[in-house]
Amino acid sequence: MDGEAAIRVMLVDDQKILLEGLETLISLRSNLQIVATAQSGEEALERLREVVPDVVLMDIRMPGMGGVKATEAILERYPHVIVLILTTFDDEAYIIEALSNGASGYLLKDIDGEKLVQAIYEALSGNLLLTGKVANKLALNIRKQNNRFDRLGEELEFSPRELDLARLLVEGHNAKEMAEKLFLTQGTVKNYLSDIYAKIGTNDRAKATLILKRHLSARGEN
Repeated sequence: MDGEAAIRVMLVDDQKILLEGLETLISLRSNLQIVATAQSGEEALERLREVVPDVVLMDIRMPGMGGVKATEAILERYPHVIVLILTTFDDEAYIIEALSNGASGYLLKDIDGEKLVQAIYEALSGNLLLTGKVANKLALNIRKQNNRFDRLGEELEFSPRELDLARLLVEGHNAKEMAEKLFLTQGTVKNYLSDIYAKIGTNDRAKATLILKRHLSARGEN
């Protein structure tokens, strides 16, 4: 990356010793430049009024505003900034929340220094960065959700009329077509559909259709 402008980096962490260590690591790279440091989400937002970096390395747990909220707030104001979470916590909830709020990666602090620098470069190239432990946690979470999803389809109970509508929903019919086929008003159909969605726990038609397909299959209907 010789000849290119230095990548501007902000460090956000409540542990001063870690900030100093990261500053030392990054200062050894001629194409990386520390432009600001902060020890809380609030302080990070204040510093961003003075200087906007290319990349923010963000801790997750800090006094006051934590890393998830800070990530969301930063990206609302500066959507072009890359935020990489760098933390000791590999809780599933933190990982999912951080990525959902726009973080470009979730890294653990035991990451090798060279790999951290490489992660900064890769994040700027548009890649999503996850350390091995984090990726494994996400994969396990997805498997758990899929298992729950499968069980839900099998455990649901519907009335005969709701089953009629479920079959039509799976076939792709809209409310008007359902009403015509079942000799009901569209209002009545919509009420039944609301009840079906409530039992499933979603208002998303695509998700509801998948669950209903599993339910009907469990009943021996293909």
